[in-house]
Amino acid sequence: PGTRAEIGRPRDEAWAAAVATLERGLAVAVDYAHVRGARPPFGTLTGFRAGREVPPVPDGSSDLTAHVALDACALPGAELLSQREALHRLGVSGARPPLSLATTDPAAYVRALAAAGEAAELTARGGLGDFGWLVQPVGLGGTSGALRDCRP
Repeated sequence: PGTRAEIGRPRDEAWAAAVATLERGLAVAVDYAHVRGARPPFGTLTGFRAGREVPPVPDGSSDLTAHVALDACALPGAELLSQREALHRLGVSGARPPLSLATTDPAAYVRALAAAGEAAELTARGGLGDFGWLVQPVGLGGTSGALRDCRP
């Protein structure tokens, strides 16, 4: 512990360059992130080999990854959200479809139930719903509702 440091400047510069390519719209970054104030004291560098977590040894024997402090990347006007909140703003809900649909259109009920299960998994607390979203509006005049306003 303390012999390695995760350097974020190249990542921050890459994000700023990606955002700069937009004339109008939203740039969105999604990561199993943290914020600077909650940065793990010994870093987030992690190794993966064959789909399993292993010690992060930079010898080419595994893939290395590090969590992102999304607020460190944020440019003026950006908004940080959990995936749960972002998807809810976009109308994604894990709510069960009305049971009455099962009697009037059983196939539609099964499809709606499957979609609700997928949505619930994407928005679950303690799981995928805890992913962080950095939403950076460009040329939209602010962040208030920017994600919601860009729904298809």
